[in-house]
Amino acid sequence: MNVSPEKMLSAFRSTAEIRVHELAIASDSLLSGVEHLTALNLNTGRALLDEAIAVTQAAASAREPRTLVELQVGSITPVLRHGHAWLTTAGTVAGQAQSDALRLLEAGMSQWLQGVILTLELLHRSAPAGSALTVQALRSVVANASSAYDGATRAAAHATATARTHADQAASAALEALDRSTSATVSLIRSAA
Repeated sequence: MNVSPEKMLSAFRSTAEIRVHELAIASDSLLSGVEHLTALNLNTGRALLDEAIAVTQAAASAREPRTLVELQVGSITPVLRHGHAWLTTAGTVAGQAQSDALRLLEAGMSQWLQGVILTLELLHRSAPAGSALTVQALRSVVANASSAYDGATRAAAHATATARTHADQAASAALEALDRSTSATVSLIRSAA
């Protein structure tokens, strides 16, 4: 084989440097996601606390039991809307982190496959006579594995996007139905008095 130890060492060093750089990018992405989720938790908690204080103050100033019931029934929808908004945003942040990690993984996999292909080319050039069929079979295996990985990645991304869309639509429809039901209940309580 015509590959010197210096070339091998240089290739390994270059690959290691690329992997370290990819890990740094991945950790930055992860920390960014954690920061977004922390801010989301603080903002959602603050909004829920403010609403709880407002409902408590309104309940303290209520003079009739009917008003207390209206407050309790009316406070359900805002809490669920905050929960839905939190889940949607958290899902978006998690999806972005997953997308970033997958992109880095795909880039690493692509570089690894390029290295394998390059190694196969070097083996083919320095292989003994009659081994061309073996090298060609190895190339075919690498190409099939790469194609299968790409197909699986695309299918997983499509399934995730479809499931997320359906879940968001179902949650929005449920919140709208609950909002209408809550409004109808409050109106019924008001008209009963």
